Amino acid sequence: MPTIVREDHDDLNVTLTLNLSKEDYAPTFNEKLKEYRKNANLKGFRKGQVPVSVVRKMFGKNALVDIINNMIGKEIADYLEKADFDILGQPLPVDQKELSLNTKELEDYSFKFDIGLVPEFEIKGLENNAFNWYDTSIPDSMIEDDLKDALKKLGKQGPTEEEIQEGDVIKLSAVELGGPLPKEGGLTPEFSVSFDELTEDIVEIIFTKKVGDTFRFDINNLAKDKDKVFIEKYFLGLNADADEPVEYGNDFEATIVEVTRLTPATLNQEFFDGYFGPGNVSSEEEAKEKLKTNIKRYYDNQADGILFGLIVEQLKKDNQLSLPEAFLERWVTHSRELPEGKTASDAVAEMKEGLQWSIIRDKLAKKYDIKVEEAEIKQAIRGQILSYFGGQDYGGMVDNMVEKMAQDEQQVNNAYSQVLAEKLFRQLKEVVTINAVPTTTDELEEIIKAERAKNEPKVEAETPAVAEEGAEVAE
Repeated sequence: MPTIVREDHDDLNVTLTLNLSKEDYAPTFNEKLKEYRKNANLKGFRKGQVPVSVVRKMFGKNALVDIINNMIGKEIADYLEKADFDILGQPLPVDQKELSLNTKELEDYSFKFDIGLVPEFEIKGLENNAFNWYDTSIPDSMIEDDLKDALKKLGKQGPTEEEIQEGDVIKLSAVELGGPLPKEGGLTPEFSVSFDELTEDIVEIIFTKKVGDTFRFDINNLAKDKDKVFIEKYFLGLNADADEPVEYGNDFEATIVEVTRLTPATLNQEFFDGYFGPGNVSSEEEAKEKLKTNIKRYYDNQADGILFGLIVEQLKKDNQLSLPEAFLERWVTHSRELPEGKTASDAVAEMKEGLQWSIIRDKLAKKYDIKVEEAEIKQAIRGQILSYFGGQDYGGMVDNMVEKMAQDEQQVNNAYSQVLAEKLFRQLKEVVTINAVPTTTDELEEIIKAERAKNEPKVEAETPAVAEEGAEVAE
């Protein structure tokens, strides 16, 4: 029976020596040779009658390599599954050399693997610290604005003969000018532009005009923040891929051929049912209360995000962990190609902070018995997909996309981390001391900006996951 001997170098580094005697693998090897012999179809021999010596010579080495590799993987994985420690990354072979296998005279073998251990520690930082949670008050003006936007969303758009006003879309039929008169052979584009895009100079000219009126303008000063490429494509209708560029002047005259206006919905039961769902709202007061609840939920979610960040920051500060850095340098070199100009030491330095947090996170998950189920991972993936479609669920198509993404290891890892973080935060929110800080929406927006600015420059390198039980052993 194979044996594994553990050698502890210190608290963070261990070497496992796997001893395989020939008696451990010989029966499997002989059975494999019999199988090859039974199915061998070689010229000069009847099927199944190829001499064992020939089979051993032709297939023995490959068979022995597969058998021994499989035994190594199984024995190390079984040992780690039963072990009382967590490891970083994967076991790394020591002095890995190509095996010199003797298929005639089977031998005993020993294989050594270095392991980096997750340090033993007790979580600190939850009991003796208080964290701010920003309780945002929602101003009436924001609720009023949301109600106006809701009425516009369910409003109707159509042509109007009235004077132009904010929010209108104006369709223009323009001619290029050559002095006071239209230019002979000049451009005659027809296009639409939103009133809200117009420059201040054009607004002063067009504000009291209506369908049928004309005005003159500089094509480059018609709309705000529009470059030459946009103007030529969307206002003048020119082909950017044309063999020869079209020459044109700046001055144009336009006739207003149509004005389209959005008329907001009426504040009635039809609107309430259409926007909030049938039977959920029956008055303006209830509509405003519903909108306030939704706005408050948004800002509470933002406050939760800030709170979680503060807790994570404190936990990382109070739980500075020693790591097996020499092992990690070997791990990053063994597991992936280093970027040009980067050393293994650089890579480890970049990933240390993220790795320390993943260790603390997993420790907390064990402490509070937090588990992530496969169904929760798929639900998180589904939520990500639905966000691409604006929340619209297209049934079977989305189901197929979920199943496909669930086969992608990176997607699964991302979804797992998302679900675990959400569950962990809900648990931590129950155990830490929280100070509710009254805050305005403007103040919270500034805090959010500051937090984003603080975190944006940090780009963390890939970090090795704490190995799961039964992890594969790198060959």
